[in-house]
Amino acid sequence: MQFKMEGVNLKKQNNGLLIKSDKPLYIFANRENYDFQFNTEFDNHYLNQKGIDTVILEEDGITVISTVEIINNKYFTNLSLLFDIDLDNLTMVNLFKIAIESICSTFWDRGALNKNELDNYVGNYYNTIFVACRGKSEKALPFDVSLYFQVKDLIYRAITKNLNQLS
Repeated sequence: MQFKMEGVNLKKQNNGLLIKSDKPLYIFANRENYDFQFNTEFDNHYLNQKGIDTVILEEDGITVISTVEIINNKYFTNLSLLFDIDLDNLTMVNLFKIAIESICSTFWDRGALNKNELDNYVGNYYNTIFVACRGKSEKALPFDVSLYFQVKDLIYRAITKNLNQLS
């Protein structure tokens, strides 16, 4: 799998996707040991069903990688956001928040909602989200609402493509 972010490669590994960088990326995720850490690789996008593809969208130094599948009548979403710039912690938290809101609003718009109560039968990892960038900005970045709208739009388009695969 190829995409444009220089020095970063995607490689299928087992039933997932390994995102590997020549230089450490600064990462924030809702997975253990990825709380504002530098790392040269992370794995995400595990697929258990055949015929489902990972969707990759890129625009202006932003890459959105997404997978969605249904297991036991529940939607599982894996989302990785890669930024070809340095970001500060607050911006990364806001981007993580935008990712959650975008997943929710896209599923709501498409009527793709888990119909049953949450339970632990298949675990409670319904959404795995990674936000990764080139490095940590040492100064706070100004709030740029256009960045958040652009990320929201890319996530919406990627997840819509994922959901179309499930139809």
